Amino acid sequence: MIYAATTERSIAIVLLVVVVVGWAIYVFVNIRRSKSEVGSEIELAANRGSLPDDDALEGNRLERVQAFGVLMLLIIALALPVYWLREGGRRSGAERGFSERAAAAGERLAEELECVVCHGADLGGANYAPVVLDIGNQFSDQDTYIVKTTWRAPALDTVFARFDTDAETLDEVNEIRQILNYGRGVMPAWGLPGGGPLTPQQVDNLIAWLWRERLSDEEAREDALVAKQSEMAAHPEKTEGQILFEIHCARCHTPRWPARGAAQLPNNGGEVQIVPGPAGSGRYGPALNTVSLERLFPDIEDQISFVATGAADNVAYGEFARLGNYGMPGFGRVLSDDEIRAIAEYERSLDPAEQTTVQFTELHTTEDNK
Repeated sequence: MIYAATTERSIAIVLLVVVVVGWAIYVFVNIRRSKSEVGSEIELAANRGSLPDDDALEGNRLERVQAFGVLMLLIIALALPVYWLREGGRRSGAERGFSERAAAAGERLAEELECVVCHGADLGGANYAPVVLDIGNQFSDQDTYIVKTTWRAPALDTVFARFDTDAETLDEVNEIRQILNYGRGVMPAWGLPGGGPLTPQQVDNLIAWLWRERLSDEEAREDALVAKQSEMAAHPEKTEGQILFEIHCARCHTPRWPARGAAQLPNNGGEVQIVPGPAGSGRYGPALNTVSLERLFPDIEDQISFVATGAADNVAYGEFARLGNYGMPGFGRVLSDDEIRAIAEYERSLDPAEQTTVQFTELHTTEDNK
């Protein structure tokens, strides 16, 4: 059915060729025959020749003409409904074919942009992107540090489980288009509206490619469960809420979390160890703690609902109406209600006083560690 539109077009082209060739032959034959009529039109003109009598005209000849007319009427009466009934299939086939071609173009574009360098060859977010990070003088009153670190990019095969979760067709995708156009966090703006190099059609092609590669909700939940179980086994001292927060939330709500680990100083090649800031003290997203969340969501059920659905563009949420945008994803299709509740309870237990504490010892050179 995907190729129905192409098949119909091919048949139409064949019929057109037959008609054109037929008319060409007809014209050629008539021109050749007309040459012998010059000077003898009276004898050779059709209306001068002898015609069948009334018995022949109103007999078998008339019946054959009438039968041919009835046959053509039956063909038209049957063909038009069949053509109409198949129109929906041809249209959906054409739409699927267009989506497949757009996804293929998006895949080629993603290869040119080297998206897999950051997001992993399997789109699972397994790779680390090199980033030059200016961390300023967070650790000293005199020194300013610029470090070359690695930044783990999020998975792309589950992006539709976090953003545009209500989209059923590509026409309903808005959040991911916003992210591609204007960037997010350390991800640069790729679309022309945000100053990037890609046209709207190229951005749409990337979206079609992501749509084709998306995992089902069941697969996304399974991946999240495996990640949680692995981290809980490695860190039995941490609660489920803390583990889930670190996997799904710390990237945006904890300073230096994505850049944690070993890094290098570009100026002399020295190594430093970047330790994340206080949990939930805010980075790309706002600070989360017992004061801010109880003020924003006096009822924890409202916070759980918000984490499940995410923020909508220019739609207020919370008790004192914080304005939403596409930055906050929804996790209702990735995590269970109990897991989201565990995250909310952990976030509401964080102490704002601890979040304001900055330890200068968080940055260590290789020499210091010896």
